[in-house]
Amino acid sequence: MKKLCFSIGCLLLSTSHAVAGEGVPAEVPTMVELSAKEINRIVCPGQMSDLIFSEEKGLTGHFSGNNAFIKFTAEEAGGKLKYSKEPSEIYAVCNGSVYTIIGAPAEINAVTVRLALPKSETVEKNITRYKNMPLEKQALQLIKEAYDGVFPSSYQVIDKKQPVHLCPDLDLVRQQVVEIEGVGLRLKTFKASSRLATDLELVEKTFLIAAVGNPILAVAIEQHNLKPKQSTRVFVVERKDLPAATMTALDAGAER
Repeated sequence: MKKLCFSIGCLLLSTSHAVAGEGVPAEVPTMVELSAKEINRIVCPGQMSDLIFSEEKGLTGHFSGNNAFIKFTAEEAGGKLKYSKEPSEIYAVCNGSVYTIIGAPAEINAVTVRLALPKSETVEKNITRYKNMPLEKQALQLIKEAYDGVFPSSYQVIDKKQPVHLCPDLDLVRQQVVEIEGVGLRLKTFKASSRLATDLELVEKTFLIAAVGNPILAVAIEQHNLKPKQSTRVFVVERKDLPAATMTALDAGAER
C-alpha cells in the first residue's frame, strides 16, 4: 500500500474568505457543453432512476446505479461522419428530483456532469461529517480524501484544468476544485511538474500565493523531491467565511 508521505509535511495556516462552484441543480434547466463525439457521463449523488432524451435529436444513452452515459450519434454523409451541432434536452431523475440538462455538443473531450444535492441536504450531511473534528483535522481529512480520489456525494467536485504561473522552475496546473458547503472548506488539487534538468525540492511555503489559493488553510505535497521533468500532486485547502449558526454547530460538535 502506498504511504501518505505528505501528512507530516502538511503546512496548516489560519485565514478566511471565498467563492463557490456548484454541480447542476435540480429543477433548473442548465446548459452544459458535452463532447459531440465521445461518451459523456452524468453522476447522481444517490440513485439514478430514469434518463429521458430524444433519439430523434441524435442522442443515445443509458443509466445504471448512480451513473448515466450519453452520446451524440453520427450520420454518414459523403463517406464522412456528421455529428449533431444542435443542443438537446436531457432529463435525469436522481434521488426523486428531475434535473434538466441542455446538452450542447462541442469539439471537446468526454465530459463528466455532476448533479448537485439540494443545498439543505448537502449542508446537513457535510456538517454532520465534520462537526466532531477540530479545524486542523478537518483539513487533513479532506486532503486524505483527495489523495485517494474518493469524495462523499455531498461534496461538489469540479474537474477543470487551469495553468497557474508560480515560478520559472515549475509548471503548475490546477486539476480539480472541491467545495464542501456548510463547512467552509474548499480543496484544490494541482499537478506540479519540474522544468529543471536537475533534482528539485518542493516546500509547502512555495505555494502560499494568491494565485494558488486565498485564503490558504493548509498545503500538502505528495512528493517533495522531483527528478528532472517529474510531476507530483499538490493539495491546497482554503477556508471560507460561514454563517454564525453554522459555525456554532461545528464548534459545538468539536468540543464534545
